[in-house]
Amino acid sequence: MSQGYRQELRQGQGHEPLVWERVAWRQGDGRYAFEVAEGGLHATLHAPHGTSLTLPMMAWDGLLDALAAARKTRTRQARGFPARSGARWSEGEVGELAAAFRAGRTIAHLARAHNRSELAVEAQLDRLGLWDRIARQPVVPATARSASPRPWDAADAEPPAAEPPIPFASDRD
Repeated sequence: MSQGYRQELRQGQGHEPLVWERVAWRQGDGRYAFEVAEGGLHATLHAPHGTSLTLPMMAWDGLLDALAAARKTRTRQARGFPARSGARWSEGEVGELAAAFRAGRTIAHLARAHNRSELAVEAQLDRLGLWDRIARQPVVPATARSASPRPWDAADAEPPAAEPPIPFASDRD
C-alpha cells in the first residue's frame, strides 16, 4: 500500500519520526496517491482520471487541519450536542441567562434558548452563585424567583426587565 518510506537516524538525536514520501490508497474504483516532492516543500495529490493537485506542504497542513475541524463539528452534531456547545459565554449572554433564571425560567428552557446543554447552563449559573450544582437546585430562594406567564424567547425584541435583588439579612435596615 505505502511505498518509499525511510527512517533517518542521526548520532546523538535518537530515533527520528518515520517519513513517508508516497502514500497510495483505493477509494471505490479510484486509486489515489499522495507524494511529497524532494526536499519536502511541496506535495502532490494524484486522483483518478489523471487529475492532480500540487501545493506547498503548509497548505496541505492547513487543509488537513480544516478537515479535522469539520469532522469534529460533524461528530458533535451527530451526537446531538447543541450548536453553541463548548463556545465561550459572552457578557451579554451571561446577563440574559441570569435575568431569565431570576424571572423563573427552567434550566431546560434556558438551555434551548441559548443553544447550550443543561449542564453548561447549570455550570454558568453556579459561577454566578445562582445554582447549586451538587444539590441541583437554585441558590436563590423560590420566593425570589417569579414565574412569568409567558417564557421569554431569544427571538423577542427585549428580555423582560429584571427584578431588583432580594436583600440579605445583613442588608436590611
